[in-house]
This record gives sequence, C-alpha cells and structure tokens, in this order.
Amino acid sequence: MTSTSVPSPASARFATPTRRARTLRPAVVTAALAVVLTSCGSSSDPAGTSGSGHATTRAVSTAHGKVTVPAHPRRIVSVHSWSTETLFDLGLKPVGVEDGGANYVPPRYLKGWKATAKVTTGADIDYEKIASLKPDLIVGVDVPYLSKAYKKLSAIAPTAFSSFNDNSGWTEFPDATATFVNRTAQLAKLKKEYTERISAVRDTNRSALTKSTWDVVQGGFDSGNYWIYSPDSAVGDILGKLGVRFASATSSVAAGKTRSVSYERADLLRDADYVIYYTNNDGSPANDIQKLFALKTFKSLPAAKDGHLVGTADFLPGSYRDAMGVVDSIEAALKQKQG
Repeated sequence: MTSTSVPSPASARFATPTRRARTLRPAVVTAALAVVLTSCGSSSDPAGTSGSGHATTRAVSTAHGKVTVPAHPRRIVSVHSWSTETLFDLGLKPVGVEDGGANYVPPRYLKGWKATAKVTTGADIDYEKIASLKPDLIVGVDVPYLSKAYKKLSAIAPTAFSSFNDNSGWTEFPDATATFVNRTAQLAKLKKEYTERISAVRDTNRSALTKSTWDVVQGGFDSGNYWIYSPDSAVGDILGKLGVRFASATSSVAAGKTRSVSYERADLLRDADYVIYYTNNDGSPANDIQKLFALKTFKSLPAAKDGHLVGTADFLPGSYRDAMGVVDSIEAALKQKQG
C-alpha cells in the first residue's frame, strides 16, 4: 500500500503527453513573424495606434512578463483547456484549441470545441497548424510543457500565458484570459452570477451543507492509486464557499498538494458523508476511479451506502461556468437526499 504526497496536477486532461512535440521549420518561423508584424501594425505604426488615434495594441502582464497584444484580437488560438473555456464563456470563438480528449470537455463547451481546429495534444504541439491559422493572439496557462513551448509560440503570434503554480487559485485563469482578450467587463458579469449562485445555494441548503462532511477524490495516474485533494483545491474552494466541512482525508492534505493512496485504503474515506469525484462528460467515472468504487471496502462506506457519491465533469474548473457546474452538481446531490 502506498501513500505519498504529490504536487497538484496542472490538469488531468493533459496528465501524460505521449508523443514528441513537433519542431518548427525556419520557413514557418519566417511566415509566422510576418503575421505578427501585419496583425500588430508594428512596421508602420510604432505607437500601436490607428489613423484615427485609437489604440490597436495594449500591453498585458503575463507569466512571461509584459506582452503587447492586439487591443481587440480576432483570431485567437488557445493551447490550454482552461483558456479555451473562458473564451467560450466570453462569447469568443477561437480559431484553434487544444485536444485533451472529447470525453474531458464539459458538455456546455463540447459543440464549440468540436467545431474548432485542434492544434495541440498535451506537449505535442502542431506549430505549423497554428501558424496556418494566422492567429493574432495565442493564449494559455503556463504549465510546464507550455512554458517550454513559449518561445516557439511567441514567434508565431503574441503569446499570453496565465501564471501557474501549486498555489494558483482557479480564478486566476479566467481573470488572466479575460484581461488578455480585453473582455474584463464581460467577465465581471460572470463573476457576479457565480457569487449570487453560491449565495443562493448556500442559503437554501445551509443546514445540509454545514452538517455534512465531504472528501474530494479523483482517479489517479499512479498505478493502483487514487488521489485525495486538499481543501484549497479548486473543488475544495467551491465547497468551502458553500460552507461545508471537510472529512479527515481531504482536510489532512496540505495546501497545494494531492495525496496519492492505494485503492486498498478506501477506509480513509470512512468519515465522509459525501464524496465528490471527477466524471467524463457523459457522467461516467473518469480516470479509473470506478476501480475504487468497485471494492467491497468502499461499498461499505457510509457515503457509498447512502448513495452520496457526487460526480461532476467540472472537477477541474478553469472557468466560471465550470465552477457553477460544480455548484449545480452539489445542489443536485443535496436535493436528491431531501427527496
């Protein structure tokens, strides 16, 4: 049996890149740079303004320092799911997106995602495809494999990545993406909607929420193990805002970490009234967590016997709509109990 503390994953959708990244040929770099100069107007307009005096570019803070981006980007490529989802939330249609697997795309984004060109599968980035889309802006999150690709991507178009570290709150990603694409006013409306949704569900279900204990788990990528998340994880943050108490397994995990434990240690979840876990977008358990659920020891736990297993496709929220999806899943589970 194993029990180890591991860093919180950047995204289970991109947990294990399996193919080598393509290299960018010199001809592609030359063509890409031409796109950048044309889109930003830097060759003829050093001030970044149009003939009418309106700014055509703006400087934004990114994980790689200040970057000059179009004031109103029109051809955006997103190389990370969290950026993609916020673009959709803001009413934008990217010309290229990541491909982390259709089963991991939350249902609300699936139609738009399917209709958009795919430019990367984890660390396998198709630079030529990105250049062919003639982006005027590339957005993403500075997870390790994208950080390594930053220079090649920025040779194609201005590239703006949100910072990423083990202590990043999930709200950092939509906030940064909205800033990059100049849609902070639209994001403010989503934030307000989210805050009101949290308040409404908390007030309506106050007794059930404050009296119940919750553990947060996901099928792991360590053979024979599952992951227990901390209270400061993305889902933990949402549960905390709803006023729940955490059961001992989740409450014992340090901030910014997950705990990888053997399936044989299902007993660690014994004092949880509810267990919330990651699902595919069709509702089926994701990342082999069903192996835990199938164990006799797990089936004997109070949460399992009471039917208090709460699955959500929004387990790794990177957008405000994702976060509201988590709230929806929690509310539905509480209503089922009351029913």
